[in-house]
Amino acid sequence: MASDSLFIGVSGLAAFQNQIDVISNNIANVGTVGYKGQDVEFQDLIYQNLGYSSAPTTSRGGINAEQQGDGVSIGAVDTNFTQGGLQTTGVNTNMAINGNGFFALNTLNDSSSNTYTRDGNFSLNESGYLYDPSNGLAVLGYPVQPGQVISQVAPPQPIQIPFGLKSIAVGTGFGAPSGPSNDNVYGISLGGNLNQTNYITAVSSGGAILTSTTITTTIYDSLGGAHEIQITYTPATFGSGGLGMTIAPGTTINNINGMAVTAATEYSYQVSSTDGTLLTATADSGFIWFNQNGQFINTSNVGKTSNANFTVHTADAAPTGTSVVGPPNNGAGDLLGISQWGAPASANNSVLVGPNTPNPAVIGLDFSNMTSLNSSATANTVSQNGFAPGILSNITIGQDGTITGAFTNGQNQILGRVALTTFQNEDGLTRLGGNQFSSSANSGLAQYGFAAQSDFGNIVSGSLEQSNVSIASEFTKMILAQRAFEANGKSITTADQDLQTVIGLKQ
Repeated sequence: MASDSLFIGVSGLAAFQNQIDVISNNIANVGTVGYKGQDVEFQDLIYQNLGYSSAPTTSRGGINAEQQGDGVSIGAVDTNFTQGGLQTTGVNTNMAINGNGFFALNTLNDSSSNTYTRDGNFSLNESGYLYDPSNGLAVLGYPVQPGQVISQVAPPQPIQIPFGLKSIAVGTGFGAPSGPSNDNVYGISLGGNLNQTNYITAVSSGGAILTSTTITTTIYDSLGGAHEIQITYTPATFGSGGLGMTIAPGTTINNINGMAVTAATEYSYQVSSTDGTLLTATADSGFIWFNQNGQFINTSNVGKTSNANFTVHTADAAPTGTSVVGPPNNGAGDLLGISQWGAPASANNSVLVGPNTPNPAVIGLDFSNMTSLNSSATANTVSQNGFAPGILSNITIGQDGTITGAFTNGQNQILGRVALTTFQNEDGLTRLGGNQFSSSANSGLAQYGFAAQSDFGNIVSGSLEQSNVSIASEFTKMILAQRAFEANGKSITTADQDLQTVIGLKQ
């Protein structure tokens, strides 16, 4: 029937018009951040049976069914979740996901249903919330727990980074150990090389030629005040006196593991202050020994008056009137005692302990990273664990979504971690507009996790994911859809002409 052709052609017009609409929407969003293109899938409509099939017999073959289609319809409009290109913006709070996953969004008070997006064009609002400025929704993540630990036990919540966040001062010797990991006393770790040539010259001259090496380093009191100290290293030859009695060449010294090692090189060290900080007299100098290969053996600041009471270092005790934080050293260093910070004594640098007074300190000096090789002197301070107070000045976001704050005192602190989500069937997500999706009965529940883990992609900070729409591909599909639309229009015209012929049979 010609009328059937009319309706079949109409179904084709409607279907291909829908495809053109979808293609037009893709082209319109070619510049939309995080946009995922859509593809139209067609399906044929119900069929009319003009003749039914029959089974073969012993004398005849079977007969196939005769079916006539009734047109076409849209079977599905699928979302193409392939990766879009990444564009660098240089804005720290901008994020792109390279791989699977979505950012989760909610209101600032976390009072509505979560929505999900690939658009990471985020910034900080006036309250320090990481949010999407296009809709005001907050980015969800996990706050930092005591000890700089981030736990995924609780549901994700809006991430807030308070402006003016402060990093409290930590006195040198009271922070995380800067020396060996099995000892929490060390506050200053010293390294570099002491030129062995200087020691050989001192020995050959009978102690007449002593070339010292002096370094300057900054340490901090308990209130965060900065103080400079100098450490002077001098070859200590047998019988040369100096700070105290030295060992005879070839003497064995127990190393930090308790094994006897022949000492080949010996240096004395002397700590002094440049701002009047008072050092404990019995804990401001000592000796360092190296083997024939120039490698560190041990050190000691015990016994400086005679051979009788000179004791090779095994474990330091705190100088009189002070206390040690943590266990004694394991043999790789000595303790530096400070009885008063700065000079002259005042309300802020007195030996008396009070709310506005820096506390006396005992600082572990770690010499285990030093050598004595036949090369230029490069003695230096590897690290020290004190710092002044600071204020949050910048943030960075790592590939795993960890947000790290940089403070004006040079310290870094973990502030939180951005959450990502995946779905069992991401094609089942419902588009909400505004670059957002919501879960549906067919998408499955959101699975929360961290970037760079499991099936979650990496976060690229300072970048945005671009639309994954290909202009060339879309225009090619549009040409085909337009031609198909025209062809269906021709089938309607042809059916109309057939009807006119039938009508014209009767005059």
